[in-house]
Parts: sequence; C-alpha cells; structure tokens
Amino acid sequence: MHSEDGSIIPLGVAAICLSLVLTLVFVELTGVEIQTLRNKQLSDALALKVATDLKTDSISPVVGLEYAPAVQGLTQIASQHLGIDPTAVSILSRDGKTLEALVCTTWESITGLSFELFGKVCATSKARAI
Repeated sequence: MHSEDGSIIPLGVAAICLSLVLTLVFVELTGVEIQTLRNKQLSDALALKVATDLKTDSISPVVGLEYAPAVQGLTQIASQHLGIDPTAVSILSRDGKTLEALVCTTWESITGLSFELFGKVCATSKARAI
C-alpha cells in the first residue's frame, strides 16, 4: 500500500463554497416566489374588482378593451400595501366572458447581488364576469 499524504482542506473549502452558492441561489428563488405571490395578490384583486363591477352593472366584458384605468385607484392603494411597484398592469377580456389581469414588476434581489441584471416578475389572474 502506498501512503496517502495530503490535506482535505481544499475539499472542505470547495464544499463550503458550493453550499454558499447553492444557498444564495435558493434564497433568490424564494425572493422571486415571494414577489410573484405579491403580484398575484394584486392581479387577483384587480380581476375580481372589474368582474364584480361588470356583473353588478349587468354589462358583458368588451373583447380587447383595457380595464386597467378603471381600477387605477385600487392599483395604487393595493400596491402600497403589498410593497410593490408595478411596471405593467393590464386587464383584458379575450373572449367576452373572462377577464385576465396581468401585473408585472421589476425583479428585486433579496440579497442585493443583482449583478446589474434586470428582469420582470409577472403574475396573471382570471375572473369570470358573467
């Protein structure tokens, strides 16, 4: 048998570095999920508000009409409560029955390590207006 001389310190350092990188990746993925859930809460509220208003007034949704300006006040108030700054808000009906709300925000890094990469985090919700 040959004697094995050496140290396992480089292996330990590599394992620590790998676990640190994986931890940062999972933290960022969790942050994106939290941001998506906040966007989803806003899109749910907007879709339900427009659908309720249309149903109350007995009006069918118009295909392709943008309903976001009608709920701009709710969008601002809910955004402040949720702590998000929407970059795009859209509420449309594609079939004249269902309203689809889309809310997008700029990606915000939880750790602060964004590396100057920018992206969007979006969420959609649907509500039946009839």
